[in-house]
Amino acid sequence: MKENDSFVLEEISPWVVYQSKDWKRIKESSGKKPVTIEVENKGEINAQILAFEQILQTPFGKKQILFAEGLPLFKEEEDLKKVLNLFKKASKKYFYGVIFPTVLSDKNTFFEEEGYSKISNYTILLDLEKPESELFKNLEKKSSRWGVKFAEKQGLSFEEATEEELPLFYEMYLKTTEDGGFNPESYEFFKQLFTSKIGKIFIVKKEKKLLAGGAVLLDKDYAILNLTSSTEEGHKFQAMPFFYWNIIRYTKSLNKKYLDFGGYDAEAKEGDKTFAVNKFKERFGGKIVEQPIYSTNKKYFLIRKLMRKARFIKKLYKKQ
Repeated sequence: MKENDSFVLEEISPWVVYQSKDWKRIKESSGKKPVTIEVENKGEINAQILAFEQILQTPFGKKQILFAEGLPLFKEEEDLKKVLNLFKKASKKYFYGVIFPTVLSDKNTFFEEEGYSKISNYTILLDLEKPESELFKNLEKKSSRWGVKFAEKQGLSFEEATEEELPLFYEMYLKTTEDGGFNPESYEFFKQLFTSKIGKIFIVKKEKKLLAGGAVLLDKDYAILNLTSSTEEGHKFQAMPFFYWNIIRYTKSLNKKYLDFGGYDAEAKEGDKTFAVNKFKERFGGKIVEQPIYSTNKKYFLIRKLMRKARFIKKLYKKQ
């Protein structure tokens, strides 16, 4: 199969961002090795899934897994079944294989029919088909709505990042991931995203000073907000509520139906970093929805269980 013959199903899929040629290029640029699994019939591709090899630090040492996001591309439902079966077979050479289907997908029963194990994650989804006035009214009055108005009074601006501003945004992003204990994406990831058709990077400034920013991925009917960051001064000037509100307005202007806020940690406890992030996201009028994860074996469930215990042990240690 020639590389330029791949991804011919992008146009017929309702959700394509994580299964696109652009996403493959972006992830490859940050060192992820792609694995493309295809179902062919008479020389034509009928189904395809784009996955990546990933090294995972587990209680059993470093393990290699196969990781995919989004719903596989397919022509017919039988083709979807076939590609899910092929992914499961390919995953036998890894610790496990895992797929995060699109949160809006109505095809999740096919994963269960093919013997995948389901784990529930969550995210917050905002209905963008409501009038802008209603969306603003649904912001929590004493925090988000107040924050947006305060930021506007302080003269903050929301704009697409320029190529010259990208290093400044990345420096701010690295500081945020360091403070939060998250693994950062590479600078090359952002450079490739910046030039792609599937993503935009926006920033908030006060005069010429960068205060906040983040990336939004643009699918056909919805958008995904991710990789947000703010400075301490940005928090002071309410740059993040201002950023979120303007992302809502921007994605609505593109006639997207939904905005995905990029995850919600249902297991977070008070005092956790993600607990505060949850509370912030809840204030923008979205709905907490399930983000199913399908694993090719029970090992992913075991790792999740051990990680929950580890988080509990760390909290106990901090209290001593």
